[in-house]
Amino acid sequence: MHVIKTATFTSFPEELLKEVKTKYGLRRADRFTVLAVAAVKMAFPEQFPTFLPPDTGLITASSFGPHKTVFANLDDILDYPEDQILPTKFSHSVHNAVTSYLGTILKITGPAFAVTNFENPIDEANNLAETLLAAGLCKTLLMVIMEEEGLLTQNAATLWQQRFQKSPQEAVSILLATS
Repeated sequence: MHVIKTATFTSFPEELLKEVKTKYGLRRADRFTVLAVAAVKMAFPEQFPTFLPPDTGLITASSFGPHKTVFANLDDILDYPEDQILPTKFSHSVHNAVTSYLGTILKITGPAFAVTNFENPIDEANNLAETLLAAGLCKTLLMVIMEEEGLLTQNAATLWQQRFQKSPQEAVSILLATS
């Protein structure tokens, strides 16, 4: 795997988040998705969204995924009758929703995966990326690794002390590689 570019972002200007939501049809998307799209735009400001070949592979990775949306959806399930649950909120609670949004915005049709686990999603995503590139399933690969700040991440170090020395911060890292 030949790495072309890496970038990490921990700050997301509100005006950029609003622009991304408006310009790329993310009106109903959750913050987790908007952060990912904004970070890719910040990493490739001049070329976004047309900088990748259509057969590019895409991997998103996270320990917690869109946990704020997941919990909001679960709260709704507990608080409202089934016919009053918002299908949009449910669909955004799925961990691969961000992968779908990114693939659509970037107009890529290569293999796309969402990797989520508490142990080490970065290692799993790297292994998957190397496999996809080595097998020739794609020649270019975009990996987006992210965590959103929320109640769960703010308390991760307290809830799981042996795994988290400190609570994860809101951040998105981008890796673009070729075979």
